[in-house]
Amino acid sequence: METDNHTLLDFFSRILCLATAFYLFSYVTADPDLWGHLKFGADHWQTGRLANADPYSFTAHGHRWINHEWLAELLFYLTYRFFSAPGLLFGKLAIGLSIVWMLLKMCDMRRHAPLSLAFGMILAIYAARKGFMVRPQLFSFLFFTLYLYVFHLYFFQYKNRLFYLPLLMVAWVNLHGGFIMGWALIIGVTGWKTLERIAYRKPVPHLGQLWMWLLAVSLATLANPYGHHLLVFLYQTLSVPRAITEWAPIEVWSLSHLRFKVMAVLFLTLLAFNWRRLEGWEAAAIAVIIFAAFRHQRHTPFFAIAAAPFIVHWLSETADSVRNRFSWARLGRTANITIAVAFLILSGYQLYNGLYMYVAAQGRIIVNPDEYPVGAARFLKVNKMEGNLLLPFTWGEYAIWHLYPHCRVSVDGRFRTAYPESVIKDHFIHQDDTAGWKRLLETYPADIILSRQSRFFHDLIGKRREWVYVYSDRTAIVFLRNNQKNEAIIRRFREGRLERTNESVSVYFP
Repeated sequence: METDNHTLLDFFSRILCLATAFYLFSYVTADPDLWGHLKFGADHWQTGRLANADPYSFTAHGHRWINHEWLAELLFYLTYRFFSAPGLLFGKLAIGLSIVWMLLKMCDMRRHAPLSLAFGMILAIYAARKGFMVRPQLFSFLFFTLYLYVFHLYFFQYKNRLFYLPLLMVAWVNLHGGFIMGWALIIGVTGWKTLERIAYRKPVPHLGQLWMWLLAVSLATLANPYGHHLLVFLYQTLSVPRAITEWAPIEVWSLSHLRFKVMAVLFLTLLAFNWRRLEGWEAAAIAVIIFAAFRHQRHTPFFAIAAAPFIVHWLSETADSVRNRFSWARLGRTANITIAVAFLILSGYQLYNGLYMYVAAQGRIIVNPDEYPVGAARFLKVNKMEGNLLLPFTWGEYAIWHLYPHCRVSVDGRFRTAYPESVIKDHFIHQDDTAGWKRLLETYPADIILSRQSRFFHDLIGKRREWVYVYSDRTAIVFLRNNQKNEAIIRRFREGRLERTNESVSVYFP
């Protein structure tokens, strides 16, 4: 018969969850902003201070820069400095496995059955995996899980560890702007419990403590270099749409984000059938995060984390009801052992695939030369081309790492933390938008264009005297403005004296 804890099947269901996380959190490809995070962290470390104004661009040079990720960038840089790329990869993996381990511990605090545990947790891991790149948001996923863990201890184990919440917030508010999720969570919990006390006259032990720790957490959000200005900035910027995939809404009637949608439907179904027995704060919090995730794709990992213990618990309750009504639904000893062996085999398969990725990449981070201007950046560097560099925002931080201070970029992944809205809007144009590109070139005084291949730039070759085509490969194309600053380099180009290295393009970071 299937039991709750300490069975062979229960043990191997946990092994399978951790093995799945090991595999799915082991992607070794570079995130577009990784170069910038390391560069900014290095500058923090070397100067001993934060840059309050942007030094890296020419379109927003001197514009106020609110860096809500400064501590994460510092940690990334120190990790890279002492442990190189493997340190970043294994640090990311350690965070992912820690989150899964805490979710398993939360499931232990409640009713759970091995099959429900395996199904709910693996579904959540798959739904969350896209967010697990080497990015500061990893810390938000970790700290959000810690907040949930503290609340599970409080409501399901009756252990008061709420004093950890403001301490965690002091670190979180300097690691990533996602601290808003933790702050919103404690506001929601306290508000819901207060509503229960007032509207339903339910006894709520220690309600005063919840309000006290909410106040402490709120004050802790001010423990950052920008004080209340960070909160004002986040309020203003989060209300403005962003033309970035991860900030785009999820299409309801499509097959995209299928695992997230399955989790959402499962949550709503379990909610509908068990609403009288639920912890109201938990159900309300998950419902709000579902809404946020459908509005912005980047919130799907938060939903997966918050919903996993809920789904495991109520699936287990449902399975219990079915087994009690139908004896044929009960698993015997042979079935338990057979499933446990299957879980063991699947765990081995997941571990093998995860290890294979690390071995194939030689423990390094992969940089796809079809996605980043690897050859073009090297061409600019070896030929000492300098000046204002106009480029797509996804290449901005790559260029900052490789070409700054000799080149300043027109835009990069820092987005509204460093750039005025007008600069951002001007850069978000389609590759084939001829009028948009003409307007961009006329608006900003660039000395160099580094762009993806497109019809507009192919047509630009030889047709406009103010721009001279000097380089292209399968990924990027480079033009120099025909001005006095570039006169010597253009002469060398026309004489065939520019260097074009014959080295093969490296696929390894940086």
